[in-house]
Amino acid sequence: MPNKGLRAALATVSLLLVGGLLVWAQEKKGAPPHEREVTEAEVPPAALAALKKLAGAAAFTEFAEEVEHGRKFYEGSWKGPDGNVDAVVTPTGDVVEIEEILPPEKIPAGVRAATEQEAGKGTAVTFERKTLYLYEVHFKKDGKGREMMFTADGRRYHEEGPKEGEKEHDEDEDD
Repeated sequence: MPNKGLRAALATVSLLLVGGLLVWAQEKKGAPPHEREVTEAEVPPAALAALKKLAGAAAFTEFAEEVEHGRKFYEGSWKGPDGNVDAVVTPTGDVVEIEEILPPEKIPAGVRAATEQEAGKGTAVTFERKTLYLYEVHFKKDGKGREMMFTADGRRYHEEGPKEGEKEHDEDEDD
């Protein structure tokens, strides 16, 4: 009989360990992003100050805490002149990105044409302008000039080139 109790205890401990490992793995870098609504009081002071500066006189409609790429961010939402605006900042108040809903007439013609080609004429679409804050760094290492880009939270940013069959445009070609 004591073996039965020992087995049950070991099974319980094993389940708790596996559950704990799953929770730990979810919180590690590379875990799927998640978001939860928070109150204004739950937003760190530096993040809240940055969001208020971006929103100006607009009243906030929502605050959220997001975890992406293993890092925590805070999002504030408000109504802009053309629709909803979301801004994402770090806990220290560095701006990561701003997303704004815009009407079709404020979208570049090339974007509208490419959208129509992909989605089909007459398809209802929502346009959102996304402003991603990147920081370009130039330095020399081992005698070679280097250039890197980073997001506000210190992640390296890699630009994607054009897709197969597209020509890459280089702004410096004419120099």
